[in-house]
Amino acid sequence: MKHTSPYGHALQFASALLGAALALCLLVPASASAQQSDQSAASQQDQKCTFVDGECVPNYVYVPDFMSQADLKKAIDEHSPDIVIVDTSDPELYKAQHIPGAIDFPYAKNIAAPVPLPRDKTLVLYCECNNDEDSTDVAQQLSLLSYNKVKVLKGGWFKWVDLKYPTVTSDADADAKPAK
Repeated sequence: MKHTSPYGHALQFASALLGAALALCLLVPASASAQQSDQSAASQQDQKCTFVDGECVPNYVYVPDFMSQADLKKAIDEHSPDIVIVDTSDPELYKAQHIPGAIDFPYAKNIAAPVPLPRDKTLVLYCECNNDEDSTDVAQQLSLLSYNKVKVLKGGWFKWVDLKYPTVTSDADADAKPAK
């Protein structure tokens, strides 16, 4: 014969209630965490986010690293192997006249990888702009593509010519001719 306690049903009920409470406690943190994660993702989408080296950087502002005209002229005169001069002008302007040793890499609103520029050298970008805006934009795009050695020629093409530094045409040999 089975002996039943007057509290048997109460113990079973209390046990079931405790089990349900425990299960609820285990579920709440998971759903709260998921909700918090959803809010965090929504918050990142609301913020201006730029991906730099694969990381979302809210409110990213690119500040170019500038090179002076005199420093570039010195590097050219010393035949520095560590720099690549990059002309971001229209190809026709590049053909007409450019800084000696410069390569043609025309401005594009969106630059996609792969980029045919070396990563192990300092890239010195210039444009035929009043405030270096095209070369600064290209420098920013390259930095977002993990180019770490990018400089903008302060004053660009117009200051180079004003200083009467040498220029060449794409038809010329490696010999530089004085600017007009």
